[in-house]
Amino acid sequence: MIEKTEAVTLRVVPFSETSHMVTWLTPGYGKLTTVIKGAMRPKSPFLGQYDLFYTCELLFYIRSRGGVHIARECAPILPRKSIRTFWRSSVCASYLCDLLARVSLEHAEQTDVYMLATDTLNFLAQRQPREALVFWFELRLLQAIGLSPRLDSCTVCRTNVPQTETVPFSHQNGGIVCGSCRSRSNTSATILTPDVRATLNAWSRAPSPRIAHNTLCSPQQHFALCELFDIMFDHLGGSNTAHRQVLLDTLSFDLGRSTP
Repeated sequence: MIEKTEAVTLRVVPFSETSHMVTWLTPGYGKLTTVIKGAMRPKSPFLGQYDLFYTCELLFYIRSRGGVHIARECAPILPRKSIRTFWRSSVCASYLCDLLARVSLEHAEQTDVYMLATDTLNFLAQRQPREALVFWFELRLLQAIGLSPRLDSCTVCRTNVPQTETVPFSHQNGGIVCGSCRSRSNTSATILTPDVRATLNAWSRAPSPRIAHNTLCSPQQHFALCELFDIMFDHLGGSNTAHRQVLLDTLSFDLGRSTP
């Protein structure tokens, strides 16, 4: 059976001397992998039709039992070639696509994840990102896959916690814990100060990466956000602390100097 869909290219790896294995993100099928036979032959019809960060129209032979499918045709809809002219955008897009490939579900409708990916890549094609965009994307991705962290009320007793309070975030419970419930449990936690909670709440309501582009995080906020998302994505098999740290160091590098 032949299927047609829009698809964003997440990964391209050699499959043989002449073929590629391509991982895509689609709105209706989630993550899927196709073999593109003869992709590297000089007269291949696939030459120039796909690459990292492209949105393409993809025709493929679907296998009813899942696994690797076979691409029949591919045509670029939105190449986003300008990402390659912005080195910060390029390394950021690489990290985000790798994260999407790690946590996206196969053969499942993921329209929200797909829209998040395309909107963020479109933004990166227009301007170079700041470090806060990485955290904004990770928070919105958790929301899109149904794992939005609870930030307003205790995950144990459901009591609302004032925004002015510093509270522990329980990774086992997926949200904040009030002081009394924290004292009765031994769960590991990340401490969230009121300013970090306020930032996360603002990001959770903002569908555009523009808000993150206008956010500057202090070193303390930076550390708390790294710790928070490291552990949350670690439970999903998508954490890559070293990769993210290289990205954040790269984004903070300016004119031969590393800025805090």
